[in-house]
Amino acid sequence: MGMGKKPKGLCLALFLLLFLGACAETADFAPKELPEGESLQQQQRPKESQKEPQKDPQEFFYYGFASLETETERQVYREVLSSLENREEKTELSTTDEGMLEQIFQRVMADHPEIFYADGYSAAAYKKNGEAVRLVFSGSYTMEEQQIASRRVLLENTVQTWLDGLDSAFGESGEGSPADDYGRVKYLYESLILHTDYETDCPDSQNICSVLLQGKSVCQGYAKTLQYLCQKTGIPAMLVTGTVDGQGHAWDLVRMDGAWYYVDPTWGDASYRRTEQEGYPQEAFPAVNYEYFCVTTGQIARTHRISPGQKLPECTAVADQYYRREGLYLEKADLNAVGEIFEKAKETQTAVVTFQCADEEVYAQLHRLLIEQQKIFDYLPAQSHTVTYADSDGQLTFTFWL
Repeated sequence: MGMGKKPKGLCLALFLLLFLGACAETADFAPKELPEGESLQQQQRPKESQKEPQKDPQEFFYYGFASLETETERQVYREVLSSLENREEKTELSTTDEGMLEQIFQRVMADHPEIFYADGYSAAAYKKNGEAVRLVFSGSYTMEEQQIASRRVLLENTVQTWLDGLDSAFGESGEGSPADDYGRVKYLYESLILHTDYETDCPDSQNICSVLLQGKSVCQGYAKTLQYLCQKTGIPAMLVTGTVDGQGHAWDLVRMDGAWYYVDPTWGDASYRRTEQEGYPQEAFPAVNYEYFCVTTGQIARTHRISPGQKLPECTAVADQYYRREGLYLEKADLNAVGEIFEKAKETQTAVVTFQCADEEVYAQLHRLLIEQQKIFDYLPAQSHTVTYADSDGQLTFTFWL
């Protein structure tokens, strides 16, 4: 299946709301209405130098492999990868350490989203005089070779359609070409979200087939697909696993313009939240939420907990953060700047306006001016007497539905 599967409408460069949950559930939160001339008790949500390791480019691209410290571990990685790629029934390994095998299998699967047909493994240990002398690895496969080959063709065709769209959107060179990785990753992020529905009981939800062939998935499918698409365009990306509110979750680390950023494509999809927001029409929700697109370690740590054992770079760069790049970042409580944001939204017929404050002081000042003193109505059509909005004192953002 190609793109254009799901009519979600135009991508809006705006923030929906701060998701506060794992893949299956989120905290209850809905936009608020502020009547003109009236006060409103609000329920605000709780608050919340890039270092690049010097590694061989091939190892660096596959970060799980790059994090291995010994040649024995790297050799076992290669053996497991080859066994899975060739769908071998049995592969004798150059280690007898079953604990090492478990860690390496997880790294192989995290590095290689294209291995969509394996979901586990078994290991047979052979002993002599009470000591392990051989360890044989057997992958657990979800489909036969013919089905794998057929799926690969479908996946390649779909991915090529997506990448053709990237070239069409920007061109391969010259004017309109993305001058940096940010433009390409943003396109892939938006494309994934606009053509995927969050659905907990869909088949193949833990791999790329769910997104690319069915347009339905859960967090691991979203994260692996973004990783896969980034890798296809030569942009390093890693799968990250952990928890949110105690529930399992998966997201990505993507290297853009020489720096690492966290990206959570699941939390970027309005379909992940829409069913919980009863009483609000579908068109009230921006199709794409950018709040967790290109964020730092400190920002992701407010809500996400990374599972132990993952060796990840510290993310401190801010140059490619969405709000900064898109002119929606306010370093002071400047109402003229707010007005310019609303004027641009009017010119582009954007239905939702979102912007981020540089710090808590700016956020508090704008909250007082726009919400408590109701200056927000200065930027709305004259006939407007109420405004629906969402605010996040954790991410320091405001969203206004026009």
